[in-house]
Amino acid sequence: MRGRRTGNRRSAMRLLACSLALLSTFAFASESLLDSSRQKLFLAAEKAIDSNNQALYRQLQPSMKEYPLYPYLEYRQLKRSLSSARPEDVATFLDDYADTPLAGLLRKRWLNQLASRKQWPEYLRFYDPADGNISRRCHYLNALLQTGHKEQAFAQVEPLWLHGRSRPKACDPVFQAWRKAGHLTTELVWQRIGLAMNKGQVKLAGYLKKQLPAEERPWVDLWIQLRNKPELALTSKRLQREHPMRQTLLRYAAMRKANRDPLGALGFWKKLQQQYSFTPLDKQLVERKLADRLIREQDPLAWQFLQQIEPCSHDTKLQETRLRAALYRQQWDQVLAWIDRLPEDSRQSERWRYWRARALEQTGNRKAANELYASLAGERSFYGFLAADHIGAPYNLKQQPAPVSSELLSRVAELPGVLRAKELIALKRWPDARRERRFLTRRMSDEEIMAAAKIAQSWEWHDQAIFTLARSGYWDDLELRFPLEHHKTVRANAGKRDLDVSWVYGVIRQESAFNPSVRSHAGAMGLMQLMPATARHVARKLLKRKRSPSRRDLANPDINIELGTTYLSNVLERLEQNPVLATAAYNAGPHRVSRWLPEQQLPADVWIELIPFRETRQYVERVFTYAVIYDHRRQEEIVRISQRLQPVHGASAQRTAQQQRNLRVTL
Repeated sequence: MRGRRTGNRRSAMRLLACSLALLSTFAFASESLLDSSRQKLFLAAEKAIDSNNQALYRQLQPSMKEYPLYPYLEYRQLKRSLSSARPEDVATFLDDYADTPLAGLLRKRWLNQLASRKQWPEYLRFYDPADGNISRRCHYLNALLQTGHKEQAFAQVEPLWLHGRSRPKACDPVFQAWRKAGHLTTELVWQRIGLAMNKGQVKLAGYLKKQLPAEERPWVDLWIQLRNKPELALTSKRLQREHPMRQTLLRYAAMRKANRDPLGALGFWKKLQQQYSFTPLDKQLVERKLADRLIREQDPLAWQFLQQIEPCSHDTKLQETRLRAALYRQQWDQVLAWIDRLPEDSRQSERWRYWRARALEQTGNRKAANELYASLAGERSFYGFLAADHIGAPYNLKQQPAPVSSELLSRVAELPGVLRAKELIALKRWPDARRERRFLTRRMSDEEIMAAAKIAQSWEWHDQAIFTLARSGYWDDLELRFPLEHHKTVRANAGKRDLDVSWVYGVIRQESAFNPSVRSHAGAMGLMQLMPATARHVARKLLKRKRSPSRRDLANPDINIELGTTYLSNVLERLEQNPVLATAAYNAGPHRVSRWLPEQQLPADVWIELIPFRETRQYVERVFTYAVIYDHRRQEEIVRISQRLQPVHGASAQRTAQQQRNLRVTL
């Protein structure tokens, strides 16, 4: 052991000597080289901590104290020995580094340690009430219980317990004590069963059933049966009895049927109303669900059904659904009537002001329509651009850099959090860098946020520059918000596939904001957010490659753009070279878009408004808005948005075109 310690000491001294020599060598070098040497020392210090070479770390530590990432070394050191750490050491770290995201990270780890050791007084000392983690919240309530504060703990249990999904095991002790103290009532159990069933958590509902009196439990069994067989509501003898939950089960059956079989649900709902009475609220909920599902299926009966539903002044969602039904039929007088019934704040939105102008124009009131178009035409938005087209007005594309003084820029650039983010980017530690950015901007003024966005832009950290500037609410710095990254690659691949370059840029900007390594919750990757399976199909079937792209490939901008533009071109060809349909399909999938085709041709703006998924509707609007802005950024002639929005042909025309295309392939 003694020989090993001596060896460690010698190696530490050698590394320290080399490190000091390095620093001396670079004393008069450029800042980038100096940073590089400090980054190497930082990595060496990390390695010393990870290998538990404390002697080496202590030798390196003094030379690192002025380095921006020194807090990360202290965090790493304390995290490694957290199981044996003293509360005083943790408290000191939390005080010293309260202005870093590391304090929150260490606090969470420390609380987990304290809970595992059942050190409840210390847990209360370190717990942060702003912590939204459910497990730690339950540990906190248990700590209150274990330290004699029962009533304080019990007063906070009900909102935690009353949830539609299972809670973490950490909650079990406090839930059991709360129940044992008599706070759990039959009414609360029924409430939670309802929440569980609405979330599809059948197992949880079955577990909760055991906490009901024996005579109540068959009602839960029936509820679970109605999930898969809502039709049982018409024949169930139990539902013919009076019970506080009967209306809830009947409403559940109707809504479940609407989800599973919208067309069949129309007759089912009619029969159900003949057998049972429903409150106005029940009717509103069921009929809104029915209308929504029928419209998603693009069923012609949806529009007829909407005419039968009694108007409800406070149900804005249903009113907007009726509005879209009128748009589908292009009944412009009805469009005006339904817009007039919207609440004031909805009526004044860009969306409904535009459609009011369209309806006025279509009903012959051109003067009033033009006044509304003119009020919208100055907006840099989807509806602003459309309105400008209707009156031949120029687009608002003026570049106005974020108003940041050089003094403010210099001051923000020297903030410790900004310096840490810069070093983390140099080390390619993107999650840590993003965490620093989020932590920092939450504490900044709007002016400081704009400066931080400018700094991120100068680092070519484009996605974070975009998101940071958005926090300030400043929208006119088009150069920052719409970067021209990878221009040669985008132009080459778009040109090769005869795609609109600005449209491709619009897709990239919406999909990833130019973050090449981003991965969505669904698993889509890279600049153009390709699912791995889609990327494999494109590479193998369309590009005839022998090798499927790896995850690393999808994070490579050149490869991702090649695959993404190939897929976009393929979707465009499948959907009659209509970029509106192709854009929607890139987000929601070609099969869904095929189901959304109208019976007869529709103007593109109407069809976009009728897209059943709000996410896809907004996606299409943004991509085409961004395409206009990218024309401007690329200093190309501006293609008016109405020129890009081709009319959407009816389903029969699409089928005929597809058959002709198949015939050409066969021949």
